[in-house]
Amino acid sequence: MATFKEFIKLFGVLAVALLLLGAWFLHSRNQAHFDLLAERQQAEVDMISRTISRDLLSHASDARFLARLTSRYLVHAHQAVLRDLEDFFVDFGRSRDFYFSIRYLDASGMELVRVDRSYAGLIVTPRGMLQDKKERYYFQQTMTAGKNEVYISRFDLNVEHGKLEKPYRPTLRIGCPVFDDAGSRLGAVVINFEGRMLLNDIRLRAGTGEGMVLFCNGEGNWMLGPSEEEEWTHLIKDRGKASMPLRFPEAWSIISTNHKAQFATPQGLFTFDTIKVSPGELLQESTAPAGPHLKGWKILTWVPAEQLSITWSAMYITLGCLLFGLLGMGCWQVADNRTHRAEVMSRLRENEERTMAISQSSQDAIAMVDSRGAIVHWNPAAERLLGYARSEAMGNKLHDLLTPPEYRVSAESGMRGFMATGRGDILNKVVEVTVLHKDGRSIPMELAASSFKFKGDWYAVGFMRDISRRRKRELELRRSEETSRALINAPTESAMLIELSGSIRAINKVGAERLGGSVDELLGQDALELISPTMAEQSREMIKQIRETGEPYTFEEKLGDRWMLVNIYPVKAPDGVVDQLAIFIRDITEQRRAEAALMESEQRFRDVSEAVGEIIWETDAEGILTFVTSDIQAVGYQAEAMLGKSMAALLPEEEVEDFIHWRNGVYGRMEPFSNVEVRSRAGDGRVVWLEISGSPYFDRDQVFQGYRGAAMDITERKASEIAIKASERKLRALAESAYDAIVMINAQGLVSFWNGAAETLFGYTENEALGQDVHSLVVPPEDRGPIEQGMQRFARDGVGPAVGAVTEMVAMHKDGTRFEVERSIAGFQLAGEWYAVATIRDITERKATEAKLRELATTDSLTGLYNRRRFMELCEREFARSARYGRPLAMFMLDIDHFKDVNDEHGHDVGDLVLRSLSEISIIALRNADILGRLGGEEFGVLLPETDADAALDVAERLRLSIERTEINAGATTLRITVSIGVSVLVQDTHSIGELLKRADVALYEAKQTGRNRVVMG
Repeated sequence: MATFKEFIKLFGVLAVALLLLGAWFLHSRNQAHFDLLAERQQAEVDMISRTISRDLLSHASDARFLARLTSRYLVHAHQAVLRDLEDFFVDFGRSRDFYFSIRYLDASGMELVRVDRSYAGLIVTPRGMLQDKKERYYFQQTMTAGKNEVYISRFDLNVEHGKLEKPYRPTLRIGCPVFDDAGSRLGAVVINFEGRMLLNDIRLRAGTGEGMVLFCNGEGNWMLGPSEEEEWTHLIKDRGKASMPLRFPEAWSIISTNHKAQFATPQGLFTFDTIKVSPGELLQESTAPAGPHLKGWKILTWVPAEQLSITWSAMYITLGCLLFGLLGMGCWQVADNRTHRAEVMSRLRENEERTMAISQSSQDAIAMVDSRGAIVHWNPAAERLLGYARSEAMGNKLHDLLTPPEYRVSAESGMRGFMATGRGDILNKVVEVTVLHKDGRSIPMELAASSFKFKGDWYAVGFMRDISRRRKRELELRRSEETSRALINAPTESAMLIELSGSIRAINKVGAERLGGSVDELLGQDALELISPTMAEQSREMIKQIRETGEPYTFEEKLGDRWMLVNIYPVKAPDGVVDQLAIFIRDITEQRRAEAALMESEQRFRDVSEAVGEIIWETDAEGILTFVTSDIQAVGYQAEAMLGKSMAALLPEEEVEDFIHWRNGVYGRMEPFSNVEVRSRAGDGRVVWLEISGSPYFDRDQVFQGYRGAAMDITERKASEIAIKASERKLRALAESAYDAIVMINAQGLVSFWNGAAETLFGYTENEALGQDVHSLVVPPEDRGPIEQGMQRFARDGVGPAVGAVTEMVAMHKDGTRFEVERSIAGFQLAGEWYAVATIRDITERKATEAKLRELATTDSLTGLYNRRRFMELCEREFARSARYGRPLAMFMLDIDHFKDVNDEHGHDVGDLVLRSLSEISIIALRNADILGRLGGEEFGVLLPETDADAALDVAERLRLSIERTEINAGATTLRITVSIGVSVLVQDTHSIGELLKRADVALYEAKQTGRNRVVMG
């Protein structure tokens, strides 16, 4: 549990900081990416828009030029002039490869001159193949233009002989009337512009940037669409319906009502501009069934939503999650280390005492030197064997004290190599050396030395054993017969004398027992056959080496679970040739175990001290430091210099008196203390904060000896705490100045923070709100039940339906008024309790704007009825319901009779009044459940749910009579109008609302053809 709490402290702060930093970084990168993308899209749209406008002006200028020259040619209309005009058109066409047809038509609409572009070049159309174009809308519109006025047609597909040319050929026609000198119209020049060049030019100028470049007319029909199948669907009947309003309805509602804008929807980023297709007044007329043609073309770019974010977001989030995992693992490890610090320190002290006890009780001299050769450890056996007291030896160079002068140069050379690599000729082996006693005597020693690295520095520890007696014995053996006497003088060791062939010449009792026999039984046997084959092979190699070198051989061998020290000495014949070997085997198992335990204990102490990263210290009963690790160098002091001083030496003068008073109290009570923060002065003068913990220690008689403990440098943590407090003050100031209301509550729903914006939004002052239940203040009574249930779960585990989400709700002011708000809630845990912070914004105005936009998108601006799109949506829904449940359904199509005459005689203002009056009459005559909409022009549609054929005819007839009998006052004029109505009803084989509408349309046509002012059932 303690480990978990410590983990929460560490991980909570670090995780929140890392999360905030990562979120900020990702948001800023995404925003920068979005801004750059938006800027590029705007520049691209502006460039294409300017290019198209410039090109259209150029084409219009060409049409004026051709019209003026044609007028000059036609002063005398005869065949020779027409041939000259043909030649001129051919020459002009060669300089304009983007025109695929140049024509001159007379005032009746008959082509007199036509030059077409084919794969073979420009071709003059023969007289017999010229066509009559008087019915084509572009000719009619051109003939209504004034002098030097140009008509630019709508962008459509080329039609030849009344049919769409295949393959489909996008065409833009530029027409200019031709006048004679008297001002009479002679005809018109019409240029067919190759639309593919315009579309290809748009694609080329779009480059390879992000997103997709699109091009549509004012009704949203694609001329350059998301795919080829979606282009020109308003002209190519065998293609399905596809348009900007169908593909992007939300975006189209903005594009259709604005000239130029850039905005983002859930589908992506849209950038558009409206192109005026004529430099002057544009005369346009649409003959398409969809309705009148709008004047503005739309060039736009669309970047899908998935491209608005940086591509490496997922990888970044994955790396963030991995980092969170690693952070959690690291924090858990640190928390676990801190939790078990006391246990580690106890074990550390125990191991230290055990290590020191082994060193103190060892009969071998033990010395340890650092990488400079200075003595850092000197045990009592070393004092006894070498004559130097510990105080005399510590800190001095080992070679200066013990190495004979003749060996010091090579010893110093070896020490330099040891300082760099930690290696040496005498390391990790047992060697015999001669050392100097304090009194100048030379003492032969057996040295076993090894090295280790601690805190980046190399150290060496050596075990020295006085072998003076052994040396003396060896001399005696060499002076004697070198016989079995040497074996008998080593009763505690295995000893034998063998020939080079392995035959045993002499063996002592200990050796015989170890080989599993008696002395008499083993004499004369081959010793190599009594040991393992592997060891026998190794022994033969050693015998060969000793015979060749004449030098003794010493090694250690593990037999079972016992370690043996084997010494082999050559025995030479009078002629100096080695002919026998004296072998001594000593059991050194206990010695090696003691050495290993000592080294392990010392290494454990060092590793723990290094891993913890703390200053380990010890004082006597008076508070004087008797031990301190070299970690104290981190605060600018040397460990040796601090020994014998009080910890008060680390403190500023003004705090020494208080520290001594506190220390005397603690030492007097002899009780542990922990996590005491002390402000100290480092050796370089900077302020350092230390966190100190300690425990008293006693001798065997329970007499108080002093304190042992650890000190940790917490300077950075203190600086962080100060920074956090400053940050908290800044965050509070930021919250107070925020435009949105910011409210913080605890797990019980009680307010603990209430900023100024919250006071303005809800009417409660901060003093009135603090400590109150937030739901009773701002939530209407009927909405409190579900919220209070969610609070119970939040208090338990910090989650809830509203936590981490942006939602809309109805809030309540202090005066009882209610209004809509948008809120976002985030939860966090502090001191084991859950808190929630809510950011709340008044969205009353935004909701009103959204409602207005929805109304504009679904209603006809003139009549206030449903527009065609909304009418069809509601009809589809009602059709599906009626078809599913087998309910009756009827459809009307209404059309005002002779409405064009009303516009022509009385003007469009009166026509608009007639349309509004018809709408009002229909609303009064129909039921609330009936769906009424304006489909276009003077055409209206009515859907009647739960209405069979007889009832539908009755309703239609009543509606027709109501309209016929109504007088419409238009200023000084009173009008009466009639309507023709087509009726259709849902039958079993009706599969779609489109079929129902088509049957009603056919019935309407029949009503028109049979006299008007009638109702016909389809």
